[in-house]
Amino acid sequence: MEPQFAPALRKLQQLFGAASHKLSRTIDYALIGGLSVAAWGVVRATQDIDFLADCEPSPISDLDFRNQLKSYLERQHCKVEWRVGDYDDPVPLLLRLSLPRSFSGLGADVLWAHKRWHRDALARSVAIIVSRQRVRLLHPEDLILLKLDAGGPQDIADVEGLLTDPPPELNLARLKESAARLRLGKSLEKCLRELNGKN
Repeated sequence: MEPQFAPALRKLQQLFGAASHKLSRTIDYALIGGLSVAAWGVVRATQDIDFLADCEPSPISDLDFRNQLKSYLERQHCKVEWRVGDYDDPVPLLLRLSLPRSFSGLGADVLWAHKRWHRDALARSVAIIVSRQRVRLLHPEDLILLKLDAGGPQDIADVEGLLTDPPPELNLARLKESAARLRLGKSLEKCLRELNGKN
């Protein structure tokens, strides 16, 4: 992990924990994005900290909680923006959070879980030590599924990176079964064919 990310990541985890306590609603979260890909051993430059998060009830349907969380984070000197997608938007709710200036303008994009398998992925998240702090990140199989579902060029590059030198936790047969169940099997097979063509 790049040195500048460690204090910001520590602060974000403190904020999530304190908000859970203050607002009496447990916020589950795990790293996704470039930092999680790098944590699984893929060389990856990133300028962002990204999370998948969930709580019950979800702020997707609970506007009061959305406002409470925004107010709490703003009192901690953060800039907060809720981005609400349209009805057919693949990302119905995103929390964009900027930390105080002392953290060099870093912050996080927090994708709120909106599919059952997102919640299952959070339940399977793995705790590791990064820069002397314990963080949770998605299991590599769930991270691949999330990125296949997003389908952007960087997402596909990340999938190929994870498949090129897979961590021992990754079970390819199980990944294929999960991808097929989520109708992501063709996307996964395309990535595997691309990798085979490069070898």
